[in-house]
Amino acid sequence: MNTPLNTHIAYRDQQLHIESLTVGQIAEQIETPFYCYSKAMLLDNIQTCRDAFGRYGIDIHYAVKANSNLTLLSLIATQGLGVDLVSGGELKRVARAGVPGDSMVFSGVGKTQTELRDALLKGVGRINVESAEELAVLADIAAEMNVSAQVSLRVNPDVAANTHAHITTGTKGNKFGIEPAQAIELMAEYAAHPFLCVDGLAMHIGSQICDIEPYRQAVTRLVDLAQQVIGDDYPVNHLDLGGGFGVDYGDGQALSLESVAQAIAEITESFGGSVSVEPGRFLVANIGMLVSRVVYVKETEPLPFAILDAGMTDLMRPALYQARHQTVPVKQRAESDDVRAYDVVGPVCESTDTFSRGELLPASLAEGELVVFLSAGAYCAVMSNSYNSRTIPAELLVDGDEVSVIRHAITQDALLAYEETP
Repeated sequence: MNTPLNTHIAYRDQQLHIESLTVGQIAEQIETPFYCYSKAMLLDNIQTCRDAFGRYGIDIHYAVKANSNLTLLSLIATQGLGVDLVSGGELKRVARAGVPGDSMVFSGVGKTQTELRDALLKGVGRINVESAEELAVLADIAAEMNVSAQVSLRVNPDVAANTHAHITTGTKGNKFGIEPAQAIELMAEYAAHPFLCVDGLAMHIGSQICDIEPYRQAVTRLVDLAQQVIGDDYPVNHLDLGGGFGVDYGDGQALSLESVAQAIAEITESFGGSVSVEPGRFLVANIGMLVSRVVYVKETEPLPFAILDAGMTDLMRPALYQARHQTVPVKQRAESDDVRAYDVVGPVCESTDTFSRGELLPASLAEGELVVFLSAGAYCAVMSNSYNSRTIPAELLVDGDEVSVIRHAITQDALLAYEETP
């Protein structure tokens, strides 16, 4: 595998740096494991996104579920991006981060009545509805509150994204979206509703998409559906084309944003309304790392175990869907140094607490040494939990030669404060 380092996370003078600081310097101040992000890399990724989509007038809404840290959301807000959110909790976070209501899109398959009311109160720009049942509830709430709502129907285009089954969302049998025929019926049914403007279509076929063809197929199906609806004299003023654009986790597989933007521009050329996308992983995956220490090197057959102080509670992706995060030592290995294969695991009492098998690391790897999981800015810290009564790790932001704690570690003492003994 190629090491997915970048401009701001790289080896210099045989030490892994994040911007102007060595990871070792940071680990002297903060107890491992911890997450660490590069501010400069985030800003670079935002600019890359703008360069790709801006030339075609395609709006960008950051998918908050990828990483909902308040500091990162505030940075994204200052850059003028909108957001795509999927819960009432995310709604509170983006509002606190300063995102205007009209720049928010509220997606999600199970929005509660409380969440829908909060969305209308905060003036969310568009609600992506995922079922006829949800649309009926929203209609009642909007009428009760005497508030208008801009609505898109999320359609299931029945296109396989050629990604892991657990992160595929746009085929038959997935819980997401509405059948195209039903979407047409709902647009007709609610065309004259006094409080709902159902004038958009949305889709999202999955995550970590590295092949443009399924995405092209899904966009084409959505545009065809829009033309059919327009032909029936119902308005379609907006297309939300989702996200899930794949990034390189070290296997060389990724999806070029330029190819995505060009495909969208070609397919939607005859569409007269606005178009948006929802990148999340692309913006934050490669800005971050999870820093951990070796607790033991356990000599066993067929391979030794490198047992770390980070576990599946801190980094769930390998356990959830066999994701691979390349693991590298903080001290750069010389070409002449010996390596050996390790099974890299954590301390959690589960066999699924395994990050990788056969990982090549220095043969001299020993207790106390620092190792790093790369490309850990998306769908990592947001999934961390306290199973086995473990501390939830801190999150840090590096800006040049300065490091700030942007989420303190959540200790068991802090969690115990929420519990009571009758």
